[in-house]
Amino acid sequence: MTYSIAELRRDFLVGARAAGVRRIGEGFFDGFDGPAPASIAIGVFDGLHVGHSELLGRTVEDARRRGTISVVVTFDPDPDQVVSRNPSLKLMSVEDRLRALSLSGVDAVLVVPFDRSVAALDHVGFFEGVLAPYLDIRSIHVGSDFRLGARGASNVNVIARWGSQRSIEVFGHDLVSDQGVAVTATRIRSLLSKGEIDDVSRELGRTYVVRGAVGSGRGQGTGMGFPTANVIVDPMIQLPLDGVYAGYAYLDGFAWPAAVNVGIPPMFAQSKRSARLEANLLGFSGDLYGKDLKVSFTKRLRPSCHFDSIAQLIEVVNGDIETVSRLHGDSAIRIAHD
Repeated sequence: MTYSIAELRRDFLVGARAAGVRRIGEGFFDGFDGPAPASIAIGVFDGLHVGHSELLGRTVEDARRRGTISVVVTFDPDPDQVVSRNPSLKLMSVEDRLRALSLSGVDAVLVVPFDRSVAALDHVGFFEGVLAPYLDIRSIHVGSDFRLGARGASNVNVIARWGSQRSIEVFGHDLVSDQGVAVTATRIRSLLSKGEIDDVSRELGRTYVVRGAVGSGRGQGTGMGFPTANVIVDPMIQLPLDGVYAGYAYLDGFAWPAAVNVGIPPMFAQSKRSARLEANLLGFSGDLYGKDLKVSFTKRLRPSCHFDSIAQLIEVVNGDIETVSRLHGDSAIRIAHD
């Protein structure tokens, strides 16, 4: 079950060719003195799951037929964080979301800074006021459930009527389904909360990855023979259900097989230095403190357990590490491009 270099590059967003990312206010796209003729896809694209990938693929194909550039229009921050009193947890940081979009095969990514003034716009204000200075829109691609503007008043039909008066084709694509259920970021968050990693990987089209800085921890793992990195993940990022997982940890161009614990171990619940995510990198030796680490989840191994003794804990964790070694090996794989 060792992952190929291509799969690991995909999962950790290591790519040779990335589209340019431009924010509203930064000027025109390279090669254009004014608004660029474009076929666009619009959305937040949290998680960039298989439905998003299909939508972007349709946009790229349409752009090639029309002789335009393909552009993803997205938002920073996620509109949900601005307009909702209880914003959902996210599947990706903004940085990783933009990186994933830039590697998706489109020609460019245009980021709209989102605030309440943008939220109050209807579709006319958004397309003609916000996007028109940068894009000469020829076609628009969105999901069939897409809504825009205050209280989501502008749906696909409303936008299509506006577009038909301006020779802009609007496509509301059916949502991709998995086993009869629509693939959405909300569904993937639910699957993560249940620890259903196989389903998550299938609906994302890759393994789930989180990132964080390595901080100080309890310091007990080293003494037990399995030093762990305490990864401090943004609290707005969704973690899988508490338990132990096989995966990889990406650092400085290498993917290390890793045994990953999510959730504070019951045995150390009272320790203020316990972390919500700990990773043991098989074969790694060195200081990880302060490093930025990306961690993937390939398989759920077991739920969190309370142990009667340190000896029992060591035995079970060593078993977890052996399982990861059987699945993914016990040494790093170089995946960064030279």
